[in-house]
Amino acid sequence: MEYGWIMLLILAVMGGVIAYLGDKIGSRVGKRKIKLFGMRPKYSSILITIITGVSIAAVTLGVMSVLSQNVRIALFGMHQLQLQKAELEQQRDRLLQQARELGLEMEEKNNLLAANENLLRHQEQQLADANDRIRVTQLDLEQTQAARDDVSRQLTIVQVARDEMMARNTQLNTENKELEATQARMNHTIGLLDERIKLLNDKMTDIREGQVLFRVGEVLASKVVDADADESKIRASLGEMLAQTNTRIREQLGITNENAVVLYISQDEIDQTVQTLHAARGSKLIRLTAAGNIILGEPALVHLETFDNQLIYHKNEIVYEEHFRSSDVNGSAEYIVFRFLHEVNQKAVGKGILPDPLTGNVGSLTATEMFDTIQRIKSCGDGDIILRAVARTDIYTAGPMNIDIAVRSYGTP
Repeated sequence: MEYGWIMLLILAVMGGVIAYLGDKIGSRVGKRKIKLFGMRPKYSSILITIITGVSIAAVTLGVMSVLSQNVRIALFGMHQLQLQKAELEQQRDRLLQQARELGLEMEEKNNLLAANENLLRHQEQQLADANDRIRVTQLDLEQTQAARDDVSRQLTIVQVARDEMMARNTQLNTENKELEATQARMNHTIGLLDERIKLLNDKMTDIREGQVLFRVGEVLASKVVDADADESKIRASLGEMLAQTNTRIREQLGITNENAVVLYISQDEIDQTVQTLHAARGSKLIRLTAAGNIILGEPALVHLETFDNQLIYHKNEIVYEEHFRSSDVNGSAEYIVFRFLHEVNQKAVGKGILPDPLTGNVGSLTATEMFDTIQRIKSCGDGDIILRAVARTDIYTAGPMNIDIAVRSYGTP
């Protein structure tokens, strides 16, 4: 505020001085009848008055321009300000549109998360109900087996008594017939009990199918072993892998006894694997797989598998790339990424990387990496794009397939 008063004071003083000088000069020109540019003294005086007014305006604008940046911008930069304002308004509109899109996407994610949580709670309730049914069925089975054992013991007693009676006196045919009838009834009862046991076993099998810990062929552990090492080191390495896997499964089953053994494999298979590795050369991949469906509460039967562990892709090597036209990309970024990853998986398996026996996959992207790739595809606009999978590290037969996905517009380097 103080700065504005000072500027107004300066302008008033300078305007007054210029007006005073113009008046004096005009008076002298009029009194002495001086001619300027050949004009009459009257017109010369008028010209001096005009020049004085122009000088006052020029000095006013000059002083304000020197003392105030806002005046300079108003005089010489107004068009640029208007252009900047228009550009900022466009940026604001784009940001508002992006905010709305992100809000919708976040709402969809939240809805999906809520649905998944509801599904998880429902599945946990189903699992608890199944466990209750198993406990009830097991109690029923134990009672039925106890009843069967009692009947079997009674049948044995009856058969012994029958043999003694036949040996002692063949005249006791009537009693023998009664015993045979009793035996028939007991055999019938045993048959009924056997059918009951079979029914209960089938019921338990049906319930247990929902509690399979590991599927047949599922990889429980894998390890790279140097086949050139001593046989003792190879055996120790296999033992370490088996011990670690046993501990992991024991903890997963909730068994607190650290000495409990839940992993079963024949010693002959271990010895055969050690001999095979000792006779080989180079780096070998050992996979520990489930020999059958591993059910909760049952021993885990496993097998050992041996593979050559070769270098398939060097670090920064291009694994696979594909050109997608704009007509394929528009509105289908998620489908494009899944299709591209499927082709990368097929390519890697063809080159020799071992896939997961259950899923057939050699690796996966995190949710963050997937979302980032989709966003980069969308940011490329409406033109053609090229997706390129590049090895993040050296990749061997054992995997996993660690890759980075590069996204660029078609025609750019």
